[in-house]
Amino acid sequence: MTLAEALPPADDDDDRRRELDESFRRFLQEQYPILLKFLQRQCFDTHLAEDALHEALIVAMGKWEVVSTHDQPLYWVRKTAWHKLQTLQSRQRWRTQVPLEQMPHDVVQPVGPHEAEAVLRVVLSRLPYLQRAVLALVMEGESDEDIARQLSLAVSTVRTYKCEARKRYREMLRDGGSA
Repeated sequence: MTLAEALPPADDDDDRRRELDESFRRFLQEQYPILLKFLQRQCFDTHLAEDALHEALIVAMGKWEVVSTHDQPLYWVRKTAWHKLQTLQSRQRWRTQVPLEQMPHDVVQPVGPHEAEAVLRVVLSRLPYLQRAVLALVMEGESDEDIARQLSLAVSTVRTYKCEARKRYREMLRDGGSA
């Protein structure tokens, strides 16, 4: 009997599990900040965004063997997290509408990146949730086609939502935040 025959056979399941765990860890390392920023643009509650993301990541981890084979695992996780956020918001009867007194009134051209992000978050909060998601993905640099695929919308709908969001933004700036 040789040594190889005496040793228990290598467990392919254990090796596969380790590969999947490492793949998921790399995905988290690269995509967590992107996913969290996307969700934070959907609501003003950072903790709620984190909760939604963590719930989505738990689901993704359980299905990672399938999810990791997708062309864009990020899309799958982002969409799952987005739906989780919607569920959490509806359970809490969360209002994403920012009180008018918190709207920067005299901002025509944001001075710095923090001010621009604050104005953008207020504008996003005033949009219906699908338009908000479309605009947040535009800010991530996604193409209209990718946004349509991720949110299960027609490309023409994505373009319409982008146009409506821009119009709403201009109205809000013109009206000093009361739109």
